Amino acid sequence: METFSWQAHTDDGEKVVYEAAYFGGWWQLSCTRKRRRSCRDGEDPQPAEFTPEIWQKLLDLLKRKYSRRRVAWKLVQQVQDILDGKAVNERRDTRNHER
Repeated sequence: METFSWQAHTDDGEKVVYEAAYFGGWWQLSCTRKRRRSCRDGEDPQPAEFTPEIWQKLLDLLKRKYSRRRVAWKLVQQVQDILDGKAVNERRDTRNHER
């Protein structure tokens, strides 16, 4: 599993930490509010939906990491294909769930 995280601001000015995880051929996204160190306990990341803006942020992050040789090109290409409509982000291991 590879995970990538970044911070963004909501419309209210609150900081949100996004974490995208790539595992099994598909992406999962979770987010949590940025908290002070003394208040971090007790809040777990919540699953979130991908929007085109979030896909673009993830693509920008992956391109920067690729330029420093920290990530494989296939991940960059997959996110680009999803943004272009050539691919979809879906779980591929469904054969175990057909029973």
